[in-house]
Amino acid sequence: MRKLWLVASIFLLAGTLLGQQQTDWTNASNNPDIQYRSQVFDRAKACYLEFRDQKQEAGYTTFDVAVDYKPTDSNPADEEKTTKTDSEHIVTAPTHTGSSRISDCSGVVEARVSVIQRH
Repeated sequence: MRKLWLVASIFLLAGTLLGQQQTDWTNASNNPDIQYRSQVFDRAKACYLEFRDQKQEAGYTTFDVAVDYKPTDSNPADEEKTTKTDSEHIVTAPTHTGSSRISDCSGVVEARVSVIQRH
């Protein structure tokens, strides 16, 4: 019984240290071919995002993305929280997702893509 408790405690601690659970894949707000998922790391005050191209071919896909997010310094009591935007250039490959890390982030609102090039 003690071993079971120890194993359960380790998994619980690992989940707490690693951050919140990763979201499901979501379509970019202006293009369903590009999808993203996010994970918030409360202690690091950062969001980690992964991107994939549903029409990925044998080569690379590159695109620009504007990510709207909630900053960690906004007051939770405010009804209208401030939303900030971070712009990134993303590269995906057939076997790898593109990734981005946004500092001072407590949650992702949406992502919009532009200038998609498939090589």
